[in-house]
Amino acid sequence: MYVAVFAEMEELIRETFDGGRPGEGTRYLDHSSGVRSTLRSLTAAQASRSFDSHPSIAGHARHMSFHLRVGAEWVQGVRGPRDWPGSFSPQQVNDEEWAALQRELEAGRIEFLRVMRALPEQTFVNEGAGMGAIAHLAYHLGAIRQLMHRV
Repeated sequence: MYVAVFAEMEELIRETFDGGRPGEGTRYLDHSSGVRSTLRSLTAAQASRSFDSHPSIAGHARHMSFHLRVGAEWVQGVRGPRDWPGSFSPQQVNDEEWAALQRELEAGRIEFLRVMRALPEQTFVNEGAGMGAIAHLAYHLGAIRQLMHRV
C-alpha cells in the first residue's frame, strides 16, 4: 500500500507541475495547466501585477515555494514559527527575479520529493503522504490561473 500511495503522491505533484500527459486523463481540468507552463507563459511585469489588494502571481509563486520548503521541514520535525503572510512578498519581480523565482519553485519541488522519499513509511503515512501540500499547490495554481485572465 505504501508504494501505491507514494506513487500517487509523486504523480500528483508531477501533474501539478507538468500538466496532464497527451492522450491520458488528468486530475485537473486542462492538460496544459501545470505550474511550469503557466508561469513560463508570463512576463515578470505580468507576474507582478496585483489586483484589489490580492497577491500578485509572483507572490503566489513565492508562497508556493515557501510552502514546499516548510512542508519538507515540517515532516522532518522542524516546526518553528513561520511568516506565512510574508511568504507572498515581495510581490513584484524583474526579469531576473522572475526567472530565479521559477527556479526556486522547481528546487522546492525537487527537495520536497527528496524529503518525502527519505521518510520512514510510517512517518510518510502519519504526515498525510504529502496530500496537504498537493492540495495547497493546486489551490494556488488555480488562483494564478484566475489572475492570468486579468493580466
